[in-house]
Amino acid sequence: MEVKQLRDQFKLRLAGVEDGNYCFTMVCDKQFFELAELTDLQDGCLDLRVDMIKTEKLVDVKCHFSGFVMAPCDRCLLPVNIPMEFEDRLIVKLVPTVEEGDNEDDDIWVMDENTYELDIFHFVYECIRLAMPLRIVHADDENGHSTCDPAVLAKLKELSADSAKQDHDPRWDALKNLKLDS
Repeated sequence: MEVKQLRDQFKLRLAGVEDGNYCFTMVCDKQFFELAELTDLQDGCLDLRVDMIKTEKLVDVKCHFSGFVMAPCDRCLLPVNIPMEFEDRLIVKLVPTVEEGDNEDDDIWVMDENTYELDIFHFVYECIRLAMPLRIVHADDENGHSTCDPAVLAKLKELSADSAKQDHDPRWDALKNLKLDS
C-alpha cells in the first residue's frame, strides 16, 4: 500500500457527515510501524476498530486494538511476540474558533467546527506506544527458566561475575579505617 493511502485510512471525514454512529476498521502492521517511525517494533498486526459518534459539537472516537507486535527482547535482542488487547478514547470538541490553550488535554482535542477531517494517525501511534510494556523480555518456561538466547544469557552471567570481582577497590580500604570526630 502506498504511503498516502495508508495515511488516508486514518483520516475520518467530518465535513458533510450526518450526526450518528460510524464504525471503521484498519490494520496497524509493519508498514504502519515504519511510517510512524516505531523503529523498536519489528513487525506485528494490530486490528483497529474505530467507533465514532458524531454530534453537532462533539466527536467521540473509541479505538479498540487487538493483535500482536514483535519487538526486540531487552535482555537478548531476539524478537518477542507481544499480544495486545486494549482500548483508548479521544473526544473532539468542535468550536467556532479555537483559542490558544484550548488543546492542553491529551484526551480532549479542540478543533474548528469547519474542520474537513480528523487525522487520528498520531493518536493511534501514541496509543500503541503507551500500551507497550516497559520491559520486554521473553517469558519464562514452565520451570521458571528464561527462554532468552542461552548464548547471550551465558555472556551476561560471565560479564556480571567479572564486574562483581571488580567492585572491590583496595584503594578505598584505607578510608574505611579513618575515624571521624563527632
